Amino acid sequence: MNAKELNQKLVTTFPELEQAYREVTEWQEGDDTGSHVVFGDVLVPAMLALIKGGYYPQVKKYFDFLEAMLADEDEYVDDVVATTVIEGIIMDKVDGKKVKLLLGQKTLAVWGEYEKWINEGRAV
Repeated sequence: MNAKELNQKLVTTFPELEQAYREVTEWQEGDDTGSHVVFGDVLVPAMLALIKGGYYPQVKKYFDFLEAMLADEDEYVDDVVATTVIEGIIMDKVDGKKVKLLLGQKTLAVWGEYEKWINEGRAV
């Protein structure tokens, strides 16, 4: 999947993110803006706001989306989910114990790997 396809999948699945998406992409490359930028500037802040507000049932829909995306085993998608979304959430120092209850098998595995890297001092 390329950036444009992945970006479109995000806003098609979550129309509530359309406005933020347009604001991020309008001054860049439009729908061709890299998904690391889009997911990092649109999806991660939306998820963090819900997590910090304690709206765990609402944020679960985003984690379910990420879980489904990881099931496709697409290298680009996997990289966006791991290094942009999961890393972005973990690095924001959220309550990992609560968040991990929302994760599917694949997202939980990515979360665990990233936590391992942090504990080994390999994460930036």
